[in-house]
Order: sequence, then C-alpha cells, then structure tokens
Amino acid sequence: MKKSILNGRSLWAFIFAVLILQAGCKREQGFYDANLVIDSTNLNSYEYLKSKPGQYDSVLYLIDKLGIKEELSTGAVTLFAPSNESFRTAIKNLNDARAATGKSAIYLKDIVAGQVGKLTTKDKKKAAADSAHLDTMVSRYIVKDLKFVSDFALGDGQGLLSIRGNYPMHGQRIYADAQGYQNGGSEVIEFSNTKRSIFVDKWEKTTTTSVNIKTKNGVVHLLNPNHIFGFEEFVPRLTVVPPPPVVFDYVNDVFFPTFQNPDHFDGQINPGEKMAKALDGNILTKFISNFSATNGNVTMNWIPKVPTVSNSYTITSANDSKGYQFRDPRAWRVEATLSDDPRSSSAVWVQIDSRQDQEFTTNYQRKIYDFKNNVAYKGYRLRILQGWTPGSNQIQLSEWTMNFREE
Repeated sequence: MKKSILNGRSLWAFIFAVLILQAGCKREQGFYDANLVIDSTNLNSYEYLKSKPGQYDSVLYLIDKLGIKEELSTGAVTLFAPSNESFRTAIKNLNDARAATGKSAIYLKDIVAGQVGKLTTKDKKKAAADSAHLDTMVSRYIVKDLKFVSDFALGDGQGLLSIRGNYPMHGQRIYADAQGYQNGGSEVIEFSNTKRSIFVDKWEKTTTTSVNIKTKNGVVHLLNPNHIFGFEEFVPRLTVVPPPPVVFDYVNDVFFPTFQNPDHFDGQINPGEKMAKALDGNILTKFISNFSATNGNVTMNWIPKVPTVSNSYTITSANDSKGYQFRDPRAWRVEATLSDDPRSSSAVWVQIDSRQDQEFTTNYQRKIYDFKNNVAYKGYRLRILQGWTPGSNQIQLSEWTMNFREE
C-alpha cells in the first residue's frame, strides 16, 4: 500500500516537472511571431501611390511620362515602389559625375524631355537614349503577376520578370532584425537585380519596408528609402558625356604596380585581385592592395609601347565601395615622363593632374577626369596618396583607364 502511494506521488511529481519544462520552453511572443498581414485598398496600384503625396512623386512622374500608367492601373502586376529619396540619391550621384567633367546639373524632367536647349546631333541621340534607359530602369520595378511575401518563402526565393522586356529580377523572403534579435522581426522581401547572372554574389539587392499591399489590380511592396533608384546603373547609363577612347594597348604596353612600402606587393590581400584586374575592362573585378599614406603610397604604372598623348582618365569604384568606403581612393596625382626608361630611378616625372577630396558614393561608380595635355609621353603613372578615411590601410578600385578626348 505504501508503495502505491509513493508511486502516485512520483507520477504527480513527474507530470508537474513536465508542465514546468513545457512552460519554460514555450516560445516567447512578440517579434518572433510576426503575422502575415495583407492590407487591402479599393484603389488601383497607380492610385495608391497617388494617395501618398510627397513619397512617390518621382516614380509617378516617370510612370506618367513614359506611358506606364495603364499597365500599373489595370494590369495584374506587382510593384516594388522606390521612394523620392531613392531618386534624390541617384540624381545627386549623376550630378557629381557631371560636375567632374564640368557639366551643369540636370534632373528627371530634363532627361525625360531630352534636355531642352541647344544640342548637337550627337547630344540629341544621347538624350533620346537616356529616356529609353529610364523606361528600362522603371520597368524593372514592375513585375508580372501578383506576388506576396509567401510566394518568396520557399528555397532560395523566386525569379521575376519585368513587364517590359522580361528582364529577370528576383525576390526572396527574409526576416528583419528587431529589438536586438537577428532575424527576429517581421517578414520583408529582398528584391534583386540579377544582372542576368546566375551568380548571386553579382546581384544588386535592396529590401522592403512594407509588403503585401493588395490593390484593386495588383500588389505593392514599398522599398527601403536608402535604395538607389536604378540599382547602381543610374549614373553609368545616364552619364551625358561618355568617356573618350581608351589609349591603352593592353597587348603591347607594360602595366605594373609599385609600392613605396617594401612589405607591400601585388596580390598580397587576394591573389585573384591584382592590378591586372583593374585593366581587364570588367567592372565586376577589382584591384585591392594594402596601403599606408604615412608609410608608402601605391602607384599604378603604364609604359606605352610608343609615346602616347593622353588628356583624360577614368577611375571606377569597386563592387563593395558602399560597404567599405574607407578603401576608396580620395587623393591622387597623375604623372608622366619623357625619360627613355621610365622604370629607372633617374627618370624625371612631371605632374599633369591632381585631385583631392574625391568621393565615390556607389558601387561601380565611374568618374571621368580631363586635363590639358598635348605631349606624347613615354610613361604615365597614377599615384594614390590618400584613402577616403584617414588612416585607411587598404586601397581598391575596379577599373583605371587613360584616355584621349578630341577637342
């Protein structure tokens, strides 16, 4: 009988312990349990953007001017809406690039209108192409069919096609961080420009701030304001003055880096990111090097097979310039020599251009620099003197070219 009582007490103690364990292991409520919320509106997607004055005026302006209103008003489409701030950043980057070539500022209305004013025939053709570029970029934010967050939840997300040109975009569900917990927040969509590449690390990505807004005809997801309209392509596509012809003879000329610090050498950080990667015509590759402004600069040398005149050059920022801006070059000199042996320590170099306080604000941002010169020099070099951040210990860029612009 006593044994039975003890067994009963043991059983109840076991059950009580299990209940305590379950209570202790119960998942906390809050940011981990973000519910899927679908907001509905009787407005169509175009009207929905109109109902948010001061937030989406720029994309609405382009939708009106480029004849996309009907598709956004009646089509079964999903819009990833870039805010006015996305356009402000893109326009600033464009005008920074124009200022580097002595051009005045322009804005969306100028680009759409073909830059009203006296234009040469060549300029008019470029202006018409710019309008087409805007159409291409806007269309990528409007994709076919209705797509909610749940459609991007499986596997590695889902491919998307733009309404014009069937350009491949991509969406994937992720979770935002919240209250100090990584991935502890609500569902968001990572929206990507695939660049027609199967390699995910080549994609350009942004995220949403609000999702699943069901309109009368479609779905709207709102993009993060820090997204730059055009996915980093805005400036390269719309730089009014294209770079002049490159004068490098990549086959017969000699290119090499030199380091004032004897402990630094080409490929030291990554053997696959040597100076040659800045001379391959591919902005997706880069040159990265250790750097110390106080203990030695980095110099990129070019010795043409025959003396060559150059009066322009370009520098393009690297693939991750936004995330690692301290690696961007900030100040440099371009020098040239008439010495028969530019490699010799006795060669006399003269300064033909210098820049200070240069800022690259986006990945793959190409800047063009013109200078006065009509001398066919036997050697040129780009001497990087300062990184963007004081004390920068690395320098990187994706492309360097020397060019010649006809007057």
